[in-house]
Amino acid sequence: MKSYFPHFFSLSLIFTTVACAPTRQTVSTVDTTPVSIDSAVLFAYARDSVTAGDFLYVYDKNNTDSSQLSSAAREKAIRDYLKLYVNFRLKVQAAKDANMDKRESFQQEFNKYQQQLAKPYMVENQVTEQLIQEAYQRLQQEVSAAHILITVDQNATPADTLAAWQRTDSLRQLALNGASFAMLAEQASDDPSAASNGGDLGYFSALQMVYPFETAAYATEPGSISEPVRTDFGYHIIKVKDKRPAQGSVKVAHILIRSDQNDSTGKGSSSQQKAEQIYNQLKKGADWNEMVERFSDDVSTRSSGGELPYFSTGNMVPEFESKAFALKNSGDISAPFQTRYGWHIIKLIDRQPLPSLEEVRATLQSRIQRSVRSEVMLEDVVAKLKKENDFQANEKNIVLAIQTFFKDTTTIAKPPVNAELFAIEGQKTTAGDFYGYVRKQQNMSQTDSATAYKLYHQFETKQVLAYEEAHLADKYEDYRHLLQEYRDGILLFDIMEQKVWSKASEDTAGLRTFFEAHRQDYRWKERVEATMMDAQDEATLDKVKTDIKDLSMPLSEEQMEEFEKKYNTASPLALQIHQGTYEKEGYRTHAESVIDQLPWKKGAQTIQHDGRMYYVVIHDVLSPKLKELDEVKGIVIADYQNYLDKQWITALRQKYPVEIHEDVLQQIIDRPSAP
Repeated sequence: MKSYFPHFFSLSLIFTTVACAPTRQTVSTVDTTPVSIDSAVLFAYARDSVTAGDFLYVYDKNNTDSSQLSSAAREKAIRDYLKLYVNFRLKVQAAKDANMDKRESFQQEFNKYQQQLAKPYMVENQVTEQLIQEAYQRLQQEVSAAHILITVDQNATPADTLAAWQRTDSLRQLALNGASFAMLAEQASDDPSAASNGGDLGYFSALQMVYPFETAAYATEPGSISEPVRTDFGYHIIKVKDKRPAQGSVKVAHILIRSDQNDSTGKGSSSQQKAEQIYNQLKKGADWNEMVERFSDDVSTRSSGGELPYFSTGNMVPEFESKAFALKNSGDISAPFQTRYGWHIIKLIDRQPLPSLEEVRATLQSRIQRSVRSEVMLEDVVAKLKKENDFQANEKNIVLAIQTFFKDTTTIAKPPVNAELFAIEGQKTTAGDFYGYVRKQQNMSQTDSATAYKLYHQFETKQVLAYEEAHLADKYEDYRHLLQEYRDGILLFDIMEQKVWSKASEDTAGLRTFFEAHRQDYRWKERVEATMMDAQDEATLDKVKTDIKDLSMPLSEEQMEEFEKKYNTASPLALQIHQGTYEKEGYRTHAESVIDQLPWKKGAQTIQHDGRMYYVVIHDVLSPKLKELDEVKGIVIADYQNYLDKQWITALRQKYPVEIHEDVLQQIIDRPSAP
């Protein structure tokens, strides 16, 4: 699936990906007989039209602060958004006219998203207060447990299933009789991690494990071992080690020093020494953010002070988690410690207790709807849907169809493939449909009566749910809108790729012509080419000056790496080298900002900056000048895309004249804002 989901379906994001052409509209003079604002046509184009209700759905969804605007500002916001929305609809229309929605690739992609979107609606109104209460009650307690897994396929034969259960139960008996649970896990568990951790799962809470496993763990007392429990993975036995009150969540920042592949893994490694020197500087008052930016190997958090999102038990590796929760007060900093990712120093930013039920109710409901625990309600849901959708069964044909698969098929009088098993709202399902389903599931020679009845039950359930899914748009307005957004979003992406994005990067002649026509828009400010030796003290800097005095500048990558390795072996923070071309008011790291403290002239200069000593060599001062295409090609391509998009929108508005019903638009503008 394309990576632009789900963000592409905030229509405001779709609209603002490219520039907008001036609006060309026709004010309607049609009959103004009063009509419901939702069903009134707001604008028409080509062979289609959009109602006020459909427009208001996307406008309200993407302009949640509209109620805070003045009347004049709100009118402007609505009219501006309408221009963007019209452009969006015209592009989708162009994709339809190009038959992009008929392509097999489109159908496959859309069907995948449709299946995802349908899931929460299929059980949306079936999630009970009991499941929410149960999840919240469990969230107040954390369980430490180990497990042994014996895998067995969900569709395994009864013999294979029984063998897996017996093996699991025999391991449980060994553990109950005194055998080491960890040793049994290492030797027998099918969980690959058990070989190194003895099946230990650490602490976890509700909604972090599959539902049957979670239920068994919470039902088992500390020190006890559960009965074998079946999940999608196979059979488990669970040894509960401890239970404790929930720790809530924490927000921390960290500095990560990754271990070099040549580092020793024990104490005294160079990565540990570097982490300890950083920690010592922090204890002496060094600025946390500066140390993160300068030394942390976690590039994703380096620019944000090393901050990580809030996390609770079970979301981080155990070593990191235990150190984080051990910090008591905001601002407390841990001593360096090691995980499999390297060495960390953690600073506590905030702690939060478990929120109240009402604060997390919506989140719990959403997660329950999307988890397997909602399957506990499946029987009731299916029964309800059968009533709603007029399910009519032919019991005689059903029994005969089931018996076909566990009796001698050469002697049993099985119903013909076109024999009706049941109908949903008059839509028939035949024995042939069932036969086809069963043959896809497993080897029929191994099917017994229990398995055959189970397979029919699965088949019937799938058919009932499939019918409901196919008619969700008739029942749920939100689902209909969401489905339309995804369909239109895929089409928009495909047509934009063809008309704008790929064209801009592949049309080299057009790109060159555009660049030459807008040459004055791409200019360099004054720049310097410089090398900066960033040392921990003056003595180190003096040694560096001596070492480089006979070298030609700027340094090569190999020379910089060699210098840093030489000086940082004894002291990991001794030397850093920064080298490049720096533009006036351009981007640079905190350490590189020393270049702005110096006069821009050729030559070498020494300066103290933020407690470090710098030896700065300015090799050249470059005057402002026009940029060449290869220097700014990415920016020019983006600008060319905007240009192509404007041209395309102009052409679309000529091809598909837009008729906006001003009277309906005015009703939307005059509509009271939602609080």
